[in-house]
Amino acid sequence: MIIGKLRHNEDLLDELTRIAKEKDIKEGAVFVIGALKSAKLGYYDQTSKKYKEINLPYPQEIVSGIGNVSVKSGEVFIHLHLSLSDSDGNLKGGHLLRGCKIFACEYILIPSKGLKLSREYDEQTGLFLLKDIL
Repeated sequence: MIIGKLRHNEDLLDELTRIAKEKDIKEGAVFVIGALKSAKLGYYDQTSKKYKEINLPYPQEIVSGIGNVSVKSGEVFIHLHLSLSDSDGNLKGGHLLRGCKIFACEYILIPSKGLKLSREYDEQTGLFLLKDIL
């Protein structure tokens, strides 16, 4: 297990990807808590098979952040969902996209050595889903 803090003013997705690569983690679980200066989340529209962007250009508290690390097209891939709260406690959530600027954030990465988690395109959903590992 690797625990640490992420750099202030950096992008959350880029930072998690950087650390996973530095620590040679290609499969595992990831958790984050903390606060963002601004956020960008995605909502996957199942009909159009495209992400709708949810822009939150103001400070947010990370209520929960949970996801996984796998390999997509030969590269480390972070798949994380966030629940965020504004100053009034209103909750928003969705898929982590680039554009989440860190105020203060801590992470936990739990490697799952030996699983060989990778993603492949799924025609039915239009998503890159985890390959069956059994």
